[in-house]
Amino acid sequence: MSRSVLIKRVTIRLSSKVITTVVLKQNDINIKVRDELGHILLIDAADSGEMFLLASLFQHSMRSHDLIYLERKDTIDTDLFIFNGSINSFTQKDLRKIKSSLGFFRSDNYRLPLLSTHDEKIWDAWEHWKYNEQLRIKSGKDMATINSSQLGFEMLVHSCCYLATSYSGHSHFDWNSTKSSPELIIRNIARN
Repeated sequence: MSRSVLIKRVTIRLSSKVITTVVLKQNDINIKVRDELGHILLIDAADSGEMFLLASLFQHSMRSHDLIYLERKDTIDTDLFIFNGSINSFTQKDLRKIKSSLGFFRSDNYRLPLLSTHDEKIWDAWEHWKYNEQLRIKSGKDMATINSSQLGFEMLVHSCCYLATSYSGHSHFDWNSTKSSPELIIRNIARN
């Protein structure tokens, strides 16, 4: 039987759009997001289980087009929004409205299936050029966004699964981001 985790999904109406948002507290899932002076966005997962959860969240957003919101607990961390910009385009103002209105809408529980393996065969057909500039990242002290295409999500899912199963502690996604994006680094802290 495949493992899963219960997550909270909130359906919000923003103007004429209906947006489904997955809300997770970084402290509860042992994933921390930090901005390093607007130049680097660090996503730190405690170990392989958390890295598989991150991969599962990327895959969920890729398939369902849900907005993923990783809420910070501490002021040293950064709130993170993850979404497919070609399906749902959000401005910083939209994201702030969503963040402030989350408490006023009813949430539903959703069982998110967790990935638990990495298929090494993916690397046989891997073409790095396909994933160039598939991520648009904005980062600030209080809020960061990862605006990804379908290909970008695919790359993030496979990269996170690889980080969970290998002894490679971190991965840099600078070449997969637009030129104006800060550098994205995802780390498996236990294996880094």
